[in-house]
Amino acid sequence: MAGLLVLGALGFAAFLVLSLVWAALSMVFWVVLLPFKLLGLVFRGMAALLLLPLLLVFALVGCLIFGAGMLVFLIPAFPVVLLVLFAVWLVRGRGVPRPHTP
Repeated sequence: MAGLLVLGALGFAAFLVLSLVWAALSMVFWVVLLPFKLLGLVFRGMAALLLLPLLLVFALVGCLIFGAGMLVFLIPAFPVVLLVLFAVWLVRGRGVPRPHTP
């Protein structure tokens, strides 16, 4: 029974030592590899900047395509929109005149 307790304590100590070694190696590799990670970030940023005009062209083409599709659905609603605008014009135009303050 005591042997299992000693074996567990030794296993736990080995786990702690290996964890400490792993943490130290991780910190060393993080410092060594950080310039390369930053360089990769710079290259991705440059690629994004180079693709901005292409994204702008695709956005404009998409607006034209979907805008034309939206107009197809708005043409049947045009008389209703005109009726609503006429009602708004009537309500605003027939209001009580406001007094003019000098």
